[in-house]
Amino acid sequence: MKRVQITGKSVRKFEDGYPIVALTDLENNKDFESGAWVQLENHGHFVATAYFAKQHRGIGYVLSLKENEPIDERFFAGKFRAAAAKRGAFADQAAYRLFNGTGDGLGGLVVDVYNGCYVFRWQNAALKQQARLIYAGFERIMGKDKVVVAATPGQEATQLISGQLPDQPMNVLENSVTYPVDLTLSRQQLALEFRETRDWARQTSQRKRVLNLFSAETGLVTAAMVGGAIEAVTVDPTNRATTTLQAQLAANNLEQAPVEMRTMDVTNYLDYAIKHGLTFDTIMINPPAFIRGKKRAFTLDQDLQALVEQAFQVAQSGAKILVTATAPMYSMKNLQSTVNAAVENYTGHVTAFNTYNSPDDFLTNVADRHSESLKGLLLSVD
Repeated sequence: MKRVQITGKSVRKFEDGYPIVALTDLENNKDFESGAWVQLENHGHFVATAYFAKQHRGIGYVLSLKENEPIDERFFAGKFRAAAAKRGAFADQAAYRLFNGTGDGLGGLVVDVYNGCYVFRWQNAALKQQARLIYAGFERIMGKDKVVVAATPGQEATQLISGQLPDQPMNVLENSVTYPVDLTLSRQQLALEFRETRDWARQTSQRKRVLNLFSAETGLVTAAMVGGAIEAVTVDPTNRATTTLQAQLAANNLEQAPVEMRTMDVTNYLDYAIKHGLTFDTIMINPPAFIRGKKRAFTLDQDLQALVEQAFQVAQSGAKILVTATAPMYSMKNLQSTVNAAVENYTGHVTAFNTYNSPDDFLTNVADRHSESLKGLLLSVD
């Protein structure tokens, strides 16, 4: 295994459990080789075993802080054994996350479960090179009779690894709401981190008028309609969002539900709603980090405050506004700061009603503040 020298400043953060290797950690940038499994050292002293990968955060992940620990089938089996033990409370649920990257000690891989089928979501090509060992470690713990599919970035279809996949799409039941999920497709059709916010929408939407901005795969509108919402408007720049929602409504026998689906720029819709005096009892906002519309682009860092300020203007007195973010580099602190700035520019009264983080099956690494999947604020507007 190649030995790579790291800076003295980097030693402490890895020893404290930080899992991501940055290019600035290396004494020599030329030591980076995507796909390489390396020993990180400082002045000849072992620090960690890691692997290098081209990815959106850093250049790789730490695997072990034990100098003589082999990175083999047994190593990966140990990771799955620990992960499964921590998900005991979720084992009887239709859908949950079994393995959550750095939260379970292996950055670059998440594993989701839908109706007993396991979806391996490979987040970089470097870790996938070790797929044979990782699947073998999984089988040691979970058994060889499992249905396993693999989703790889850039590939539209999943790959069947083992077992026989049931007819797709299949219906996943969560808190009395049915969501169709097609495991032959790589993209995620139901974001599992929104489970608790979906349940909130179902329980609090009786006779409410709902506005949903950036629907993506949250399932919030469907949950609200099952919960008794009298009507909903959902706005997203992508056609895919409409297709997903239509399938969800049909699965719950709500094809005729009063849901208006608009494929358009979210800000343009809010301009329209303000101009025509439209108001809503519940407003749900889940913006992406970046999306390019026909006439303008939306950037989370730059545009969320103005979007929330517009939402205040279409909020009925007593309305609830749920603002969520899933971008890794956008923290709860960022979200709170942005929302507070929007509140300061609003003449009415707004109180923070609740906060949301990912559910307990989304284990996080306490040393990595960006490992939290979901950040959410529930506001009350008077």
